[in-house]
Amino acid sequence: MTELKKIRDDHATLARLCNNLREVVQQPSPPSRLELFELRRELTSTLLTHLKLEDWALYPRLIENPEPEVARVGRAFKDEMGGLAPAFLAYSNTWTADSIGADWPRYCQETNAILDALMDRLTRENRELLPLVERLERAA
Repeated sequence: MTELKKIRDDHATLARLCNNLREVVQQPSPPSRLELFELRRELTSTLLTHLKLEDWALYPRLIENPEPEVARVGRAFKDEMGGLAPAFLAYSNTWTADSIGADWPRYCQETNAILDALMDRLTRENRELLPLVERLERAA
């Protein structure tokens, strides 16, 4: 599987998981702890694996590219993601099974906010970053 295909597949999986979690937080009360745990675990695991792929394989290749515009875009996306990853981890660490049960409305609000940020990022990568990567792969 090419790097580009793996990233596209990850984006599709992350979008599906974000949508599934968004459906859950639209409910008036929390689902079972196990159901929510499984969904959160899958989202977190997929996201962290995806971020490692971008950090270790994608961004360095773009940043080291001799075309200044390619390097600039790679650096901008890498720097921007530097803020989203810690925000997601802080969110994940804040919301334990007990804290979710104790304040479901606030959990839902914060979940929607982090999902908005993740989906915005996926959309921007799909629209701006991946066509650039595709062009580089075709030229190679």
